[in-house]
Amino acid sequence: MNIAELSEVIAKEHRLPKGFSRRILKTVLNTMRKELKRGHLVRLRNFGTFRARRSHGKRRAKFDDSKNFFKIHR
Repeated sequence: MNIAELSEVIAKEHRLPKGFSRRILKTVLNTMRKELKRGHLVRLRNFGTFRARRSHGKRRAKFDDSKNFFKIHR
């Protein structure tokens, strides 16, 4: 489910215009993102707890081109 689908469900359940419910949802998500960036914990009761993690300078895994399923093999 993406933001558009979720905002559509909110609009239907609460009889709101789709644009209004999308703005509400984006405001909630942006607020959560800002709080996580500040290092704060975001806890939504009966849903979950979110916290940001830092990588501590770890390297990213390299992409192995041999496992690229989108590459056309002839």
